[in-house]
Amino acid sequence: MGTLAITVHRPAAAALRRAAGAIERRPVLARWLLAGPGALLAAVLVMAAMPVWLPAGAAGVDNLVYPIVLAPLIWTVVFVYALLENSLPRATAVLTGLFLVDGILVALTATGTIHVNAG
Repeated sequence: MGTLAITVHRPAAAALRRAAGAIERRPVLARWLLAGPGALLAAVLVMAAMPVWLPAGAAGVDNLVYPIVLAPLIWTVVFVYALLENSLPRATAVLTGLFLVDGILVALTATGTIHVNAG
């Protein structure tokens, strides 16, 4: 089996290094932003995207009820992750990826490109 090699062009790699350096220069601010508004935004986006991939269930409402009930747990998981992650650039990358994936799902659902599971 071969290994997967990902190459990043020099300007992009330099921009990523600058961003990581900026995050590491202000760790308190970065951690505050990740654990505060970042965790809240992530929980809301995950909750809003859940009806797309969660099965509707027998009554057809599971994909709507579970995100509402699980919202505090989702927020708690993201909050604790943002506080306990040793590498702030990695935590920023993980939350940014979460924002992008769930934000795209919500946007596609809002525009009617994809539909919520209807059971």
